[in-house]
Amino acid sequence: MTAEKILIVEDDAILAADLRDIVTSFGYETAGVADSFETARALAPFSTIALVDVNLRDGATGPRVGHYLASEFGLAVVMVTGNPEALQTGLLGVVGVISKPVHPPMIGKVLAYLQDIRKGGRGIPPGGLRLFD
Repeated sequence: MTAEKILIVEDDAILAADLRDIVTSFGYETAGVADSFETARALAPFSTIALVDVNLRDGATGPRVGHYLASEFGLAVVMVTGNPEALQTGLLGVVGVISKPVHPPMIGKVLAYLQDIRKGGRGIPPGGLRLFD
């Protein structure tokens, strides 16, 4: 088991459960599932990496959540959305974006990449992860 704790920010309970299962299948622990800015903020201190959807229970607040988690808590954040084109520009502090539907091998590669860069490595971003500047 790795030391990383993954925060899943997703308001669809089925998608969140699937993502949690994928994350744990790769040996990562989840810090919890948040469906809004407030719940993400409450779980942030117990997390090191966050996978954040754009549209949450409280609206299209995912980008604000991602920026907040990265800037205030130092989390490595990747946006996970069905509409990655909506994120035309980078979000300050957010690593990048991947598309839904999520596929287990992609999530595993993204988590390994994030873990590597958190440890100070350069890592090789997996195909399908669009990095922000």
